[in-house]
Order: sequence, then C-alpha cells, then structure tokens
Amino acid sequence: MGKTLAVTSWTYSASSRYLKIFYENGSGDLFHPVPQFIYDNLLRRSDKAAFVSKYLAYDLSFNRISIQ
Repeated sequence: MGKTLAVTSWTYSASSRYLKIFYENGSGDLFHPVPQFIYDNLLRRSDKAAFVSKYLAYDLSFNRISIQ
C-alpha cells in the first residue's frame, strides 16, 4: 500500500461486527468480524489512519473488502 490516506469517517455495527472505514479519496474498507474492543480503541486514537494500518489492514483475523 503506498501513502496512507486520512480516515474521514467510520461506522460500526456491534450486532453484526462490521466496521466501515472511509478515506479522503472517497474509497473505503469493510472489515469483519471486528470485536467491540477494537472499535473502542479506534475511537480513542487521534490518528485513525495509523490505527487502521497497524491493527486492521494486515490482520488476518479480519476479512477486508474494499468499497468504492
């Protein structure tokens, strides 16, 4: 992955454990299954893009689907 894009918004469903992350270029990623504590940690971070890159993007525990 090249330059890290800024995270502009996110949504989370605790019941389905889906986390949607949207970036400054309009693209997004859908992660599943994301436990509530991971989402809570995302909310605590000031640099959301660094958190996504470190804890979600390359973690084999989560399915990742790119959305446009």
